[in-house]
Amino acid sequence: MPSSPVGIACRSALRVKLLMALHEREYYRDDRRPPLHFAERLMVTNLVILNVAIYLIDTFLGGEHWLQNALSLSSADLAKPWLWWKFLTYGFAHHSDVAHVFWNMLGLWMFGRDVEMVYGRREFLRIYVLAVILGSAVWALRCLMFGSPQVEHVLLGASGAVTAVILLFVLHYPKRTILLMFVLPVPAWVLGALVIGGNVMEMVGSQPTPGRQNIAFDVHLAGAAFAILYFRFGWSLGGLLPALFSPRSSWKRFQRKPRLRIHDPDPDDGDVIEEGDRLLIKVHREGEASLTAKERRVLEAYSRRMREKHRHD
Repeated sequence: MPSSPVGIACRSALRVKLLMALHEREYYRDDRRPPLHFAERLMVTNLVILNVAIYLIDTFLGGEHWLQNALSLSSADLAKPWLWWKFLTYGFAHHSDVAHVFWNMLGLWMFGRDVEMVYGRREFLRIYVLAVILGSAVWALRCLMFGSPQVEHVLLGASGAVTAVILLFVLHYPKRTILLMFVLPVPAWVLGALVIGGNVMEMVGSQPTPGRQNIAFDVHLAGAAFAILYFRFGWSLGGLLPALFSPRSSWKRFQRKPRLRIHDPDPDDGDVIEEGDRLLIKVHREGEASLTAKERRVLEAYSRRMREKHRHD
């Protein structure tokens, strides 16, 4: 179900309490923190780095854009099942025009960070990748139903997945003020309406032209529709595919997990503190949306215990 203003306020208060509790733990007070490596950095940052790196390699080392051609999806590939991996990789290739990758990555960076804070790193990656695949599936269906076999079309770019991320931001924060075109302050829902309405009108009014670059408006709308359904029905891709994009998850099940403990003279609070430590790690890895109602109550008790301990100390 969509988040209510009360729910958003409660989650914001919980986030503040979690940060306070983290600050009060001794093992989070080290000022000499090492730089984050690739696995710990925001997933949004990792995706931007990956897309830009592919673009730069293709631009300066690609010659005839061999990397772009290798990753992009062609309508001729639909009859070649051994090339269907391109239903995913096309989302990481961009046109040689720098504006294509620039605007996509800017939109992903500006709106994706807040979305990732809601869902966590792994779920955000699942959302992003599934939006890429769904966009290409819709595009392929259109090519099969309405395309001409004599005309080859090519699909590339992250626009569909970025559209999904923008719509999720709008759905979570509809009244947050943003600068439209970096100038006009408007609530976020206006951007959502413009994205959907603009793509619908452009798709209806435009006709694909062979031999030139055409914008895949249907891919954008597929990303928007996926975001709306995901938000409306409160889906959790991690619940359906728990090991997706987590290659170490199966191995970790057989590893001995570290147990974070502190010395506390009051044995009655030991379970709350230990469980709170575990849940803080869960929030860090998967986002606060992964918490159940029971786990939220445990974190409330944990937060109160930490504040009391801090006052006594």
